[in-house]
Parts: sequence; C-alpha cells; structure tokens
Amino acid sequence: LVSGICLLGVSALDKQVEIEQQAELNLFPTDKVLEVEITIEDDVWNKIRHQSRNSSTNQKEKAKFKTARVKIGGVEFPAVGIRKKGFGGSLSSGRPSLKIKLNHLDEQAQINGLTMLTFNNNQEDTSLMSQTMGYAMHNAAGSPAPRCGYARITVNGKSLGVYSHVETINRPFLSRKFEDDRGTLYEGTAVDFFEGQETGFEKKFGKDRLGREKIKELIEILEQDDPPGIEQAIGELVDLDSFYTFWAVEGLIGFRDGYTVNSNNFFVYLNPRTEKFHFLPWGADDAFGKYSSIEFSRPEDLSVKTMGRIASRLY
Repeated sequence: LVSGICLLGVSALDKQVEIEQQAELNLFPTDKVLEVEITIEDDVWNKIRHQSRNSSTNQKEKAKFKTARVKIGGVEFPAVGIRKKGFGGSLSSGRPSLKIKLNHLDEQAQINGLTMLTFNNNQEDTSLMSQTMGYAMHNAAGSPAPRCGYARITVNGKSLGVYSHVETINRPFLSRKFEDDRGTLYEGTAVDFFEGQETGFEKKFGKDRLGREKIKELIEILEQDDPPGIEQAIGELVDLDSFYTFWAVEGLIGFRDGYTVNSNNFFVYLNPRTEKFHFLPWGADDAFGKYSSIEFSRPEDLSVKTMGRIASRLY
C-alpha cells in the first residue's frame, strides 16, 4: 500500500514537472531553434518521406498518420501521429514538410494547448525568413495569421536541418484570434469565388451547409456585371475591414502565391460573431518577391494584387 501511494505521488510529481516544462517552452522561437526529435521505424519513415502525388494515389490515403515517438524541447510524447505535408513546390523526400498530431492515440496529449504541429521545410524559401517575417507583419497589422518560429528536426538521430514551425490554423488558433471557434473554416487551394467552384473550398470543420450557402451567395454577387453598391453587397458577407488589411499586407510583402495574387494558399473563416468571412494567410514561404511568375495585364498589379476575384471586384 505504501509503495502504491509512493508511486502515485511520483506519477503526480512527474505530471507537474511536465506541465511546468511546457509552460516555460516557447514553441515558436525566432531568436533560437526549437529541438524536435522524432523516433520512428525506418520502413515507416521511408514510406512517409517518399509519398508523392500521382494518378493512382489519392489525398485521403496520403493523409493517414503513422505512429512515432517525439521529444519537443525536452517534453516527451511516446505515441504521436506523423504524416507528410505539402505536395507542390515543397515536395521533398530528403527533408519533407511534416504534420505531427500529438493526440493521435492519447486524446489528452497536448502542448501549450496545441494538439497539431506543422513543420515546413522551406523548400521555396532559402532565406528561412519569409514565413516568420510575413506572418509577423500580418499580425502586426491586425490581420490574423499564425505564429511562426524555427525548429531543428531530427529523425532517428539524423538531423534534417532547420524548419519553420507554423502554428496550425485550427480551433485553438481561432479561439485565440477570434475568441470563438464555433464558426466554419475552409481552406482554399487553387480556388476562387467563381460559379462552379463552390465545392472546391475544403471544409476543415464547422457547419458546412451554412458556409456553402454563404459562399454561393458571394459568388452570385460577384457574377453580376458591376452593379451599383457592389462594395456594400460584398461587405454583407465579407468583413471588409479585415479583408482590406489582409489584401494590403499580401501586397506589401510581395506574396505571389496567396489569395489576392494567385487564388491560392488561404483560409476563410465564417466568424459566428460577425456572420461574415475573414481571410487568413497560409503558405507564406513564397513571399517577398518583386515579380510573380504570373503575367499581369496592368502595371499597378505589381503592388496592388487583383487576381483574387474579391480583390478584383473591389479594385
């Protein structure tokens, strides 16, 4: 009995030490590098890192998490989920971008309130600064964006180098930025508010029926031939103050692969408090470029990005 009580005491003490370690841990440092050590079976790791898109492989199959052990800044997690992230310009078998799901098997597992971690390999950002600077500028301007810092990834004792650790856009992020995570979140990848494209917005969570209806309403407004009061009509569905700030920062940081310049790499959140869409940046490893690979028809587009349909109609 005494031994059992002692063991319970040690277990509680260990848990308290772990909580204190997490509280002191900065998951998004820019003045140092967070150490992330992954231990996984070699054959499983080789399958993960060699995944790629082709006609015979669908996205759902690639998105399956594999079990691994991870230590983050000294805090250990014995069984997490890990999968490859990104299959475009960031594709790499040597040092792939990764998603780590802390509560893959243990529903209570988290670190500083986060259960999903996103590590980008900076394949398209050799400076290693585009994401940390780009998201920081969005946040400084009041345009909600992820936190971003640096992490060194090690797999089975082999260093893969320095990654950008980008805050995952999910419920904890929305609670922090909007004080309400009950809305509907969509991810936009090579999609815009055109007729026939409403199903192209990938729902992450929330009430899809309500969200899709509002997407369709917005498309109907944008399909009209320059009606009077179009800005006000768009403003019934899109938070314009938020969008104008988002749009300005994308132009300021020269983000050539975001929503307003390429209808790509963005999230839209239907905020239950405003009942309007708010735009969120993503994939900012391709920012701080003077020229886009896309040809523009007007010289002002070098600074004022107008390819995104909402930006185009408002402009």
